[in-house]
Amino acid sequence: MNSFDRQSLDEQTRLVPRYVAGDLSRSERAEFEAWLVASPELAAEVEMERRLRRGIASAARRGWLKRGTGAPVAADRRMRVAIAASLLVATAVGISVTLPVREGAETPAVTQTRVASPQPALASRTVRLGSVRGVGTSPDILLSRADAPATLVIEPAVVLLTCDDGSIELECTGGSAPSTPQYAEYELDVINRGKVALTWRSPRQTPVDRAMLSFALRDPATLEAGDYDLIVRGLSSDHEEVVARFWMRVE
Repeated sequence: MNSFDRQSLDEQTRLVPRYVAGDLSRSERAEFEAWLVASPELAAEVEMERRLRRGIASAARRGWLKRGTGAPVAADRRMRVAIAASLLVATAVGISVTLPVREGAETPAVTQTRVASPQPALASRTVRLGSVRGVGTSPDILLSRADAPATLVIEPAVVLLTCDDGSIELECTGGSAPSTPQYAEYELDVINRGKVALTWRSPRQTPVDRAMLSFALRDPATLEAGDYDLIVRGLSSDHEEVVARFWMRVE
């Protein structure tokens, strides 16, 4: 792997569309994913690319785009943010809108969940995370050890649906929407940022109802105070991929 300098990071960033489309060779993918785990900036680029493609796919299924419209392979970052945001808003409200992007404005973050309760010894708490993590300055999950639940259930919406042949398309043969999870199994790693150490790894699981994942982290109050990366991986018989990365802070 190249040293972690700006030029090398820029080279990896240019591979983001090919990585998301599954077009990298085995060696290219291995190097890219090493960067992906170590670089929040590159992870944010991958998440934005997936967000853009999913937004376009949703718009296409609703007939808002002409058939055959594909996701842009390369574009100015602020323009890509605007396109993705407008498509996702259009998906939510059922209309087509365009959102302006102000110079220096941050990408709208996913809904952040404060995992804290005035009631002690809560049996379970469920946190639902969007398909991409917030790129702002606040963690996606804030957990207080003083009133942590016995089990923290994390449900990230990160499963990419493909056609039956595994291709990532806006529309499958015969006009049907993609409905097959990209990977048969997924797992979640909890990484202590300060120690750069794996704290917990979930059992592998198969998506429920085609796209739902649910990871149960027991006794989260035993985690040390600090920042953690939550890394979701998709796994097949001969390959694994980092499909999402979130940020949790324990206080």
